[in-house]
Amino acid sequence: MQQTGGVWTWNLENLASEIYSVVLRDPQTDRWKPRGARSITAMMPSHKPQDRYKAVWLIFFMLGLGTLLPWNFFMTATMYFKSRLGPPQNNSGALTEENRDLFATTSSPPLKPNFLNSIFNNGMTICAMLPLLVFTCLNSFLHQRIPQALRILGSMVAILLMFALTAVLVKVDLDPIAFFTLTMIQIVIISSSGAILQGSLFGLAGLLPASYTVPIMSGQGLAGIFAAVAMIFTIASGSELEQSAFGYFIIACGVTVISILCYLVLPHLKFYQYYQQAKMEPVGEWEAKMDLIRRGMLPKSYSFDTSALCHTSSWVVLLSSIYFCGETEAQKGEGTSSSSQKPGTQELEGTSVGGENSAKSGEEGGMSKASTKNSPCERPSIIAILKQIWVLALSVCFIFIITICVFPSVTAEVQSTIAGTSDWKNYFIPVSCFFTFNVFDCAGRSFTTLYMWPKKDSGWQLPALVVARIVFVPLLMLCNVHPRKNLPVIFHHDAWFIIFMMFFAFSNGYLASLCMCFAPKTVKPSEAEAAGTVMVFFLALGLALGSLSSLLLRVIV
Repeated sequence: MQQTGGVWTWNLENLASEIYSVVLRDPQTDRWKPRGARSITAMMPSHKPQDRYKAVWLIFFMLGLGTLLPWNFFMTATMYFKSRLGPPQNNSGALTEENRDLFATTSSPPLKPNFLNSIFNNGMTICAMLPLLVFTCLNSFLHQRIPQALRILGSMVAILLMFALTAVLVKVDLDPIAFFTLTMIQIVIISSSGAILQGSLFGLAGLLPASYTVPIMSGQGLAGIFAAVAMIFTIASGSELEQSAFGYFIIACGVTVISILCYLVLPHLKFYQYYQQAKMEPVGEWEAKMDLIRRGMLPKSYSFDTSALCHTSSWVVLLSSIYFCGETEAQKGEGTSSSSQKPGTQELEGTSVGGENSAKSGEEGGMSKASTKNSPCERPSIIAILKQIWVLALSVCFIFIITICVFPSVTAEVQSTIAGTSDWKNYFIPVSCFFTFNVFDCAGRSFTTLYMWPKKDSGWQLPALVVARIVFVPLLMLCNVHPRKNLPVIFHHDAWFIIFMMFFAFSNGYLASLCMCFAPKTVKPSEAEAAGTVMVFFLALGLALGSLSSLLLRVIV
C-alpha cells in the first residue's frame, strides 16, 4: 500500500498474495480458515493486550459483589422490617394518646398487630420474584435497543437511591401500613433494577474470555458471605435492630457507589476495548487486519469502516472480490482509477471500502445471500441462540429450582440436637445454614477459575450432574426440621446437616458457574451478549419456580 497525492493506493496483486498466504476457503463449509494447524488469533498473540494487574477481572468481581450485596443486606434486615409493622410506637414502646384515639374512633376494624408481620415474607417474595422474572425476560429481548451503559448505570443508580431512602426511613416514624406499602414498592424497584443489571453484566462478560464470567459469580457468592457474617455479628453484639439495619443499608450504598465508579473505569482499559471491538469484527478478522498493519500493508492510523462487514461474510472475501472485480474493470477500461495508476492497483479514498460501491462489488464478485446472513452487524435472533444453548439454559434453571426449593424455607427450620441451653442454639442457623451455604457456594463458583469439568462439549455429563443434585432434597428434608407432620427424622445429628449443606452449596456454585461460563462461548462472538442475557432469564426462572416449589415441600415435611 502506498500514498500518492494524498490518496492511498493498494497493490492488489501483493494484497491478494498476502491474504491467501494466511487463509484459504474450505470447500466443504465454504468458510475461510487459516492455513495449517494454527488459527489467525494463535499466529499473532502479541496483538492481544494483557489484562494488566487483573484490573478487568477485579472490576467484574466488584460488579458481581455490587449486584447482590445490597439485596442480601436487605434480606438480612428482615427482622427490622417486621419490627416496624406493628401498631405505631413511641420511644417507650407504648401507643401514644393520639394513636389510641385514632384506633378507637376509626370506623373500620383495627388491624391485628401481627397481620402485616405475618404476610411480610410472602409479600417480599412475590414483589421480588415477579419483577425479577419479568424484567430479565424483557432485558433478553430489549437489550439491543437500549444502550448498555444506560442499562447498567441506570440500574445501579436506581438501587443506590432506593437504599439511601431505606436508610433515611430507619430514622423516620411511619404508620405500619404506609411503611409496608413503601417497602414493597422499594422491593419491586430494587428487584427490577437488579434483574436488568445482572442480565446486562453477564451479557457484558460474555464478550470476554470464559474466565471473566467467574468473577461475577464469585463476587455474588462473596456478597452472601458478607450478609451471613453481618447476621452473626449482629447476634454477637446484641445491637438494636434499627442500628444494625441502618449499618446494612449504608454499607449497601457504599458498595453500590464503588461499583458505579468501577464500571465508569472499565471502558478506558485496553483489554476491555479489544474484546468490545471483537464484538463488531470477529476476532480472526481483527487479528488478520492487525497483521496487515504489522506487515506495513496498512498504515497504523488506518481503520476499516465496520459497515463493510455488514455486507460481507468476511473482510477477506471483500478484499479479494475488490481485487478480482477491480482487475476485470481495469481491463475493460471501466475503472475509476486515474491513468497514472499502475495496472493491477485499486484506489481507495478514506474509508470508501465500506461504502455502497464495496457492497456492490461484493455482490458482483459472486457473494451469495448466505454469506451475508450471519453478518456480525445483524441483531442476533433470541430463538436461534436458544436453540444452541437450550441444554445449558435448562441446566442453570434446574440448578436453582433444586436450591431454592429447600433453601432457606426448609433448611432454616432445622433445629440443633446438641445445643441444649448453650449459645450454639442462637448461632446454629446463622452458622450452619446461611454462613456454610454462602462460603461453599462462593468456593464452588471460584473453583472454576482453577479447573473446569465437565468441559463445554462434554455432552450428557454436565446435565447429568445437574439432575443428580435432586438427591439433596430428600436428604435435607429428613434432617431435624421442625415443625414437621409427615416425614420421619433420619439424620438427627447436627454434623449430618452441615455436611449436606457443604456439598449442596458447593455443587450449586460450581455447576451454575460452568453453565454461565459455557453459554456465551457456545455461540458466535456477536451473539455472546444476547446469550448471557438469555441465561440470566433462565436463572431467574429457576429462582421463581424454586420459590413456588418450596411452599409444597414445606407442607410435605
